[in-house]
Amino acid sequence: MEHMRWLTLRLSNNQSIGPKVLLDLWANACETNQSSVTRETLPGKSTSYALHAPTSLAYPKRAELRMRKLLEEAGYTFTLGSLADRPAPQPVRFR
Repeated sequence: MEHMRWLTLRLSNNQSIGPKVLLDLWANACETNQSSVTRETLPGKSTSYALHAPTSLAYPKRAELRMRKLLEEAGYTFTLGSLADRPAPQPVRFR
């Protein structure tokens, strides 16, 4: 089963989240145990978390809305970016 990054999470300063807590929230939000999370820390940048699920995720927008609600209920201040918010890549034509 192919997986992809569906969301990118950034918490506000002085907040952190453990990998198990984040994975439990994300699995609940996307309604599948076939999910994963990774932490990314780049020098000079804030920590971000990538939320992955199968490419065949049935209701990605519902998963995003549920994740926002779960994070808010848990008291986190955050930004959550989704792939749906990005413009589609332009096709490349070769001659």
